[in-house]
Amino acid sequence: MAEDSTQQNILVEQRRQEILNLFKQSNTVSTDSLVKRFQVSQMTIWRDLKALEERGIIRRIHGGATLLNVTEEPIVTRKQTVNRQAKERIASYAARHFVADNHIIIMEAGTTVMAMSRYLTHQNLTIITNGLGTLNALTSHVSNSHVMCCGGMLRDVGLTFVGPQAEQFFTSVRAHTLFLSGTGLTISHGLCDPNPLEIQIKQAMARSAQRIILLLDSSKFGAHSLQRILPISQIDALITEAPPSEEYVNWLNRERVKLFIAD
Repeated sequence: MAEDSTQQNILVEQRRQEILNLFKQSNTVSTDSLVKRFQVSQMTIWRDLKALEERGIIRRIHGGATLLNVTEEPIVTRKQTVNRQAKERIASYAARHFVADNHIIIMEAGTTVMAMSRYLTHQNLTIITNGLGTLNALTSHVSNSHVMCCGGMLRDVGLTFVGPQAEQFFTSVRAHTLFLSGTGLTISHGLCDPNPLEIQIKQAMARSAQRIILLLDSSKFGAHSLQRILPISQIDALITEAPPSEEYVNWLNRERVKLFIAD
């Protein structure tokens, strides 16, 4: 049964990649043409388009969908509502398995990482972030721990502190673990993000941590963005809520990235 489920996931991901290739050839594609091309139901195509829309790649319109500018950055309030259940599972798993009492951890400002705040019941943590939303969540949920935030320029799109002052802050920090996310993950480019300022602060955080744990819901696999944050080889472990395709599993194994499926 598990093999059948894995094979089915691979076939679905392959079809969605083919659909994405069609959008790259023609910015707008109709639902009817996809049904005819792949010989599947309209409901199946609707689920495929919905999944690609949640990755921030396309926008559904009447009768089909249109390709978005992949450099466009989602607003943080919109991101909080996308794949919420998956993000909660990943965040809970990360807090339970990768955080211990007395740890020093860095939490970047992504919504999946932010969700960890509800599960950090450990004692005497030191938690460092560059996210205003993450900071607010921590102060609401975390007790018996120390919470720190870097300075810098506040970006209203992501509610993040960025820029030279923020980056300089992390040069004096040494943490056990960085919990990191991104807009997309591809085999060709690794972990990506659309904003250079966000990329630079995430790279500064990465230099300050002994290990890097990537929290990424399954909709991010195959999603493209402007620029690479880190090569996948710098990631120690990846937590997601559903098994990725065999191609991604093999890639992660080659790069010695431990894969965990949140229960």
